[in-house]
Amino acid sequence: MSGDRLTLRIRLLLTVLLPVMLLSVAMTGVSLFRGARVADREIAERGLAIVRFLAPAAEYGVISGSRGSLDGLMQALQAQSDVAAAVLYDRRGDELARMGEPMLEDAAEARSASAAVHLWRRGQRAAFAAPVMSVPVEVDELAGAESVLAPLPVGWVYVELDTRAYDARWRATVLTAIGLATGAVVLAMLLAIRLANVVGAPVARLVEAVQRMARGDLDVQVGGRAGSEELYTLQQGFNSMARAIANAHKTLQARIEQATARLAHQALHDPLTALPNRRAFEQALEKMLAASRRAGDRGALCFMDLDHFKPVNDTGGHAAGDALLRVVADLIRSRLRSEDIVCRVGGDEFALILHGCTAEDAERIADDLCAVVRDLRFEWEGREYRIGASIGLAMIDGSVDSVADIVRAADQACYTVKREGRGRAMAWRPTDAAAPPPAE
Repeated sequence: MSGDRLTLRIRLLLTVLLPVMLLSVAMTGVSLFRGARVADREIAERGLAIVRFLAPAAEYGVISGSRGSLDGLMQALQAQSDVAAAVLYDRRGDELARMGEPMLEDAAEARSASAAVHLWRRGQRAAFAAPVMSVPVEVDELAGAESVLAPLPVGWVYVELDTRAYDARWRATVLTAIGLATGAVVLAMLLAIRLANVVGAPVARLVEAVQRMARGDLDVQVGGRAGSEELYTLQQGFNSMARAIANAHKTLQARIEQATARLAHQALHDPLTALPNRRAFEQALEKMLAASRRAGDRGALCFMDLDHFKPVNDTGGHAAGDALLRVVADLIRSRLRSEDIVCRVGGDEFALILHGCTAEDAERIADDLCAVVRDLRFEWEGREYRIGASIGLAMIDGSVDSVADIVRAADQACYTVKREGRGRAMAWRPTDAAAPPPAE
């Protein structure tokens, strides 16, 4: 009898424990498999997002060779805790800017990228690269026409991510899953006899939940009424583990989205003045032009070019020039209305998009800005500098055919001002020629 009872006990233990152990192993395996895949995907998404936003942001700096612009991008990357190293190359593969110590041995590996690509993952580093594309414009001097050629790579961006934080979070998730699974097995072993008669339906629900998790449903929860208090505890343990995995995934995804949003903002803003950059200016002007055609909205485009800015750089150094540009940017912002937009589109060039104003309003605003800049007293290292501003403006009234036409008109008006004496604002005239302005 004693032997029979022992045999029955073993059978009951096997009947209850074997499914629970298999379930725990399956849950742990799924956690390992899903955790590894999620971590790899998040690293890839993060790296690709960085190079996709960095490539267009670096276009101006790579083409112009602007050291300040390139250093600004490197500083922005350095603020990202998971960026271990980064390099900007020109079209010949020469290094323009660097951050950190990359593991890349040959620049040709990065230059082989024709689009944003995940190159490799070695140890605690993951490498990504993307080309910096530029769309050249071909001008037919005889016909006076322009045509946009196919995009050409003018350089490459290369970024290495430090994957230690991602790996640490993955390991923490795995340890949590293993700990919960181990606790579930131990609990099942202690309560195997009591669970033998009521384990069927709850285990079936647990198996279904594991299968859903394997299919990618990280928000899975086991519902229904448990057959006993002990099985209810096991059910809650699984739900806690599932919530921990889902929360870890959501937290990582939220961090990726926040970092991506920051990079998106940096891609559309000038790092020196925090104003929208040329790319943002083109988008805003296209939107304004479309509104003008569709709803008859009126506005104006102003090109502002600083006069006598070069002597500030030559005598005070680039630090003085950068400080002056920030002062001028703040000054312009303070004089415009909330609905107007000011962008930095070049070294000492600004573009203003004025919404809902007449030609008289636009000229008044432009004249006011010229006067404010003319009255500015900029002091640097005990020396006072005086500058001026020349502004060319063109009206946006629905009659303009394209963004290129309105930009060309405002640009020509600005050139005319600089030829005719600088320091004032002038509206575009059909007789204006696109001759270059006089030298500073």
